[in-house]
Amino acid sequence: MSERLISPPTGSQRRSASTSFGGHRRERRPGLLVVAALAALPVLFTAAHLAFGANQSAAAQWLTAALGLALIVAIAIATPLRRDVDMIDVRVPAMLFVVVVSVALWTLTSWGPGGSHPAWSWADITPGALTVDRSATLGEITKLLGLASAFAVGALQGARRDRGQATIEVIVWVGGVYALIALMSFLSGTQIAQGGRLTGGFLSANSGATVFGVLTVLALSVFLRDWRRTDGRGLSSRLTRTAVPITCATLSVVCLILTASRMGMAATVCAAGVLLVWTFARQTAGRGSILAAGGVLIATSLLLLVGGNDLLWSRLGQTGVGLNDRAALFATHWDAFIASPLFGWGLGSFDTVNLHLMTAETAPDVWTIRATHNVYLQWLEEAGVLGATPMFLLIGWIIARSVGRVGTGSSNGLLIGLICANLVILLHGLTDFALQVPSIAAFWSFLLGLQYAYGLRSAG
Repeated sequence: MSERLISPPTGSQRRSASTSFGGHRRERRPGLLVVAALAALPVLFTAAHLAFGANQSAAAQWLTAALGLALIVAIAIATPLRRDVDMIDVRVPAMLFVVVVSVALWTLTSWGPGGSHPAWSWADITPGALTVDRSATLGEITKLLGLASAFAVGALQGARRDRGQATIEVIVWVGGVYALIALMSFLSGTQIAQGGRLTGGFLSANSGATVFGVLTVLALSVFLRDWRRTDGRGLSSRLTRTAVPITCATLSVVCLILTASRMGMAATVCAAGVLLVWTFARQTAGRGSILAAGGVLIATSLLLLVGGNDLLWSRLGQTGVGLNDRAALFATHWDAFIASPLFGWGLGSFDTVNLHLMTAETAPDVWTIRATHNVYLQWLEEAGVLGATPMFLLIGWIIARSVGRVGTGSSNGLLIGLICANLVILLHGLTDFALQVPSIAAFWSFLLGLQYAYGLRSAG
């Protein structure tokens, strides 16, 4: 397969894609109606975040239906402009996704080593299946189709550079509004979840930390892009241009700190650090501006951290206890994976497996747990090696292709921001379950599609 997703634009295409302004090249800006259309899914994700992450079965299915409808509308709009569809090479991702779904469908049957899972015979139910919970597995397959729809819509929106940039900016703007709503809800005492930690509408503050971490990194990338573009225009002009991303980044950081999520903070700091270093390394001129901008943001974050709530500091002091609890949970469910390594126990089967593994000694600690707090281990446990491997390869392929397309030019700062935002999710997923929350999984799928196709075409 060719490694090029699209041929380079011709000279006339490049000239029509941008204009010169103050020594910088400026992309054509989409109209207001286009921006409103691009905001549809970010607004949908925000509404789902605030509704407990659509973490109830019915809500998750409604979200899946909405994502499917969004894809139909996006294709209907893009089809007349065949270039928007034809330029996106999705053969490898599509093939890997089909393998994932096929393995999941296979577990609905009893065709495997040893036949049906013994749980079916214990319950005296025939015919059995490889999965221990057919209905849960069917529900997860449906959700996977919704995630594929979110990925496809993200790819369509990102294929044209002007639309891709506008989409990222809209995500940051909507994210700022979301952070403000979450903050006001927390401070006013109207937040549903209690415990002294900001949750952002989720049932877990750690889930909120994942989203606010991603929004922080994306807002930082927009800020760095705008700061670079206004180099030499004076401090007043630069601050005016960067006021919106600064505000959105600050709101997201405040919310992140108030979640008191230890790993959420660590993952975000790591991702933001990679973004700053990567941007600095690629920038041939104006590095002092990047250092100054990064220094201001770091100082602001430290100031907010020092003035943060006492719960964060108390939780940092209990990190050792948390790690011990996680280690015990991981060991229990690693044993479950080893017991059924090929096909796993079936997608969506965690609750059933957890109850099966519970003993009188472990019941006080695990009976309320609804996830392994490690997305990689949970995928191995539920999907087995045959189902988890193509999923891991799918995500790795998308990110690797995105990294390979960054190049050495100065116009891919937002693409770097999207790539670095993945680190928040991937690192936090080592100790938490954010990707088991439907709205977060859909949001990330959308971002993966956006970065996979970002800027394949200069403009329309």
